[in-house]
Amino acid sequence: MAKRKLRGIQFDNPNEQEVFHAKESWVPLVLGAIPFLLIGLVGLIVASRVLYRTEIGLYLFAAMAAIAIVTRIPKIIANLDTDVIVTDKRLYVRTGIVDIKDQVCDLSNISDVTVDPSVFGRLFDYANVRIQTFAGDQDFELKGIAHAYQMRKAISQGADSSRESHPHPRPRQRV
Repeated sequence: MAKRKLRGIQFDNPNEQEVFHAKESWVPLVLGAIPFLLIGLVGLIVASRVLYRTEIGLYLFAAMAAIAIVTRIPKIIANLDTDVIVTDKRLYVRTGIVDIKDQVCDLSNISDVTVDPSVFGRLFDYANVRIQTFAGDQDFELKGIAHAYQMRKAISQGADSSRESHPHPRPRQRV
């Protein structure tokens, strides 16, 4: 049976259909740079209005913009290297650019999906997502995922339909 690739992730079953594709949101990346740019802007205004030295303000603004860019580089790389694909049968997570790590989990093994948005996450539709499995050995912790609630819905629907077709035996309860 030939394996099929989608966005660099190799599917185990060529008949799998992609239900949802998620990446990290760009919003936290931009929001993290705003304080540095505001400090630079205030420095520019103070230097030109109070000190009458616009060039000092421009240097300060340029320095703060450079700091904003340099501190965002790890986030830019993290944004480029995360792919989450939900198919009708499995969850595929690929992270890394150089050190690529692929994780695959059957949807029937997922016990819980927790979406934890911040205040800005609620406004701009991104959140941290924690996916727990029944065994607990394959848990996923995804940061700043765009459209996280839609991803949770796709996982839950796929897990429900997967469990209906292949039910797990219920664990025994102690009496």
